[in-house]
Amino acid sequence: MNTPHSPHTLQVSLRECRLVLERLMQVIGTPPGMVPALRDCALYSAALELGGFNALQQHLHMLENSAAAPLTQDHPHGVIDCTGQHAWRVADSLLDLLADDFQCHGSARLIVTNVQAPDELRVIQALGERYGLHVTVSTTGQGIALEAQPRAAIAPATLQRVRAQGLSVDEGLWWTLFNRANEALAPDSFESRRHAGSIMVDAEGRLVGRPDEDETDLSLLMAGVAAGTTAPTH
Repeated sequence: MNTPHSPHTLQVSLRECRLVLERLMQVIGTPPGMVPALRDCALYSAALELGGFNALQQHLHMLENSAAAPLTQDHPHGVIDCTGQHAWRVADSLLDLLADDFQCHGSARLIVTNVQAPDELRVIQALGERYGLHVTVSTTGQGIALEAQPRAAIAPATLQRVRAQGLSVDEGLWWTLFNRANEALAPDSFESRRHAGSIMVDAEGRLVGRPDEDETDLSLLMAGVAAGTTAPTH
């Protein structure tokens, strides 16, 4: 990843990262209930300098061509078979198992097998911070070991760092991702502009559900219709 000082690098805010990543998950057909989890995994992949933005399109392709499936667990040995699923798709479930064991025993350890993009399981290190956990991820002869211990209170959380500093991303790559994310938006049309934002407008340009003396400027709507604009609605 380029340094923040490169003229071809953008420093993108947490809000913008989440917005684009969430739309990208929608573009590849992610079930709505899984969108926030996969969005945050992609965010933390960049924050922890794993695959991050550079490998994002590759990960999106893998996710698009796979589906969620139940995990299987060998209870006596704490071995979790992820059935070939992508690491981002199983990260929250694995963290839930770790957190539950930690609450019961004061520490927790799982062995994970049969997972796609296993290096990306390290996003659980950041995801675990919300539970006050310090999660380590290491490779063993059996598979990927996940271990949870209490997190030091003085250590800054990954999310706090991203909120304060944003994330560095190559400018060209960012706009490629941004433009693809726009595929999740409705095409710009007279109909879509009538329903954009906090108001609705009928076919004659009258506001629906708000007073007629509302100060909303409708000139952009009407000018766009006259010019035949077809850009995505933001």
